[in-house]
Amino acid sequence: MDNGATQQVIQAAVPRRPTGPGMTIPRLTFAEQLVLWSARRLATANHGAAVTEAETEACRQDVRARVSGELSVALCPTGGPAAGTEAAQALERALDIFGCAGVRSLRLNPMCCRFVSNDERLFLSFLASCQEGDYRHAAALLSWFLPPASVRTAAADGAAFARALFDAGFQLPQRITLAESAGFPSSVSAEAAAPHMLH
Repeated sequence: MDNGATQQVIQAAVPRRPTGPGMTIPRLTFAEQLVLWSARRLATANHGAAVTEAETEACRQDVRARVSGELSVALCPTGGPAAGTEAAQALERALDIFGCAGVRSLRLNPMCCRFVSNDERLFLSFLASCQEGDYRHAAALLSWFLPPASVRTAAADGAAFARALFDAGFQLPQRITLAESAGFPSSVSAEAAAPHMLH
């Protein structure tokens, strides 16, 4: 048997890992991974197995402390513990708005999932828009989840979190553009334009 045939037999014998569609965590920048880790961790605070309200609150406090601690380390050059706590609070407020006022909740994948959901990509793009000062784009992305009355509040909290990251040197790449910039007529408002995913 020649080398080519042997290699084909070996390749056929090795099971291939299943692949899924879309973006994966390893393809994200460190800043994006930091955002998703923090958001996913905060999302677990409300899904614990606690029985009493006291246990639930203790779980929330523990999760908040962990996220604040991680962000404090990441933001250390520009603010340290105080900046990490403020950033974690701004992120939690933004996520709470999605959970309470949203047309539907923001779908965050579990901590161990290597894939990035479309909702997570939209959220990352929203924060990137805040860092760029493109609030029209940010509002258009938020309009997919929130009624107009809630967009301004979510944008303010998201901008506070995005600014803390930016001040520490973490710039999020813009991975989503609106359909309007992809050839739709300029008369179509950003709020009505459908987002197109970029890799």
